[in-house]
Amino acid sequence: MFHAKETTDIALRLRSASVGLLLIACCGCTMHDGGAAGGSSGGASENSAAPKIVSAAEMRLPIEQYMFTNSQRGRIVEAKEKVIELCVQRFGLTYEPSEQSRSFQPETLTALRYGITSESDAADYGYRPAGSEGSTAPVKPKPVTKEVKMLLKGTTVAGEYRGRTVPEGGCIGESRRALQDTEKDGGGGDAEVSNKINANSWQLSYQDKRVRVVFNKWAHCMQRAGHHYADPMEANNDPRWRKTASATSDEKKVAVADARCKKAYNVVGTWYASDRAYQERMIKEHSAELKSVREKIKRQTRLATSIVDD
Repeated sequence: MFHAKETTDIALRLRSASVGLLLIACCGCTMHDGGAAGGSSGGASENSAAPKIVSAAEMRLPIEQYMFTNSQRGRIVEAKEKVIELCVQRFGLTYEPSEQSRSFQPETLTALRYGITSESDAADYGYRPAGSEGSTAPVKPKPVTKEVKMLLKGTTVAGEYRGRTVPEGGCIGESRRALQDTEKDGGGGDAEVSNKINANSWQLSYQDKRVRVVFNKWAHCMQRAGHHYADPMEANNDPRWRKTASATSDEKKVAVADARCKKAYNVVGTWYASDRAYQERMIKEHSAELKSVREKIKRQTRLATSIVDD
């Protein structure tokens, strides 16, 4: 299942999801007020018509050009794991690269961003369609020895192991330098500015007054189907869905009604238009910083390719 409050962290971790920043509840981070949350219409202009959209999976958001694709991210993770493996081998130990997690990897950045939209997926999987947080089991990290852990983190005694100098920050630090990675998450994730814009635009659009109008229509539609929720995220995050390993019949019924009511009142089209407009505004405000981000993406992708193909 794709939980709103989990996605900012997920995007900052290497879960092949930067991408994966979907259904965000911004968790308090804000870049600017976006025109005042909670009653604002600072997203799409008052005169612009929201596009008619059933599924946003094929729609692109402006911030995507400043974020890694799933393919680019996968290549960077592969390169880092290779650097780490070779680093550990220099000290006479072995390190087996971990399998990349696919437990939260939607088809596109927008595929699940506005909740469930496919009636067929809802009928089959409830709120756990392919690519969502609950669709696959998380990958368990492979166990490593105490000695390898010290090499990975660079916590060996006197900065040496078996008479050889351990790189600053350990083998993980070496892998970061090889990819010129300076992001705070330490895993080669998207730039902080990109993540903030992506998170904030979702939060601001979620609170936008015109989006709230269609949420209200959606809620009345759901009531007519026998389900009582204030907005789509309340249905998506119903605590009942977390109590079972797979979707129950009740969850599937709610999810189907959710998708139908979204379609009936163009919830996705209205929400997407607002989300996109907020992003466009914030991108203009951070244009210089984002230009550097785009160059960094190109540079890191080239470095990763050269490492993996070497």
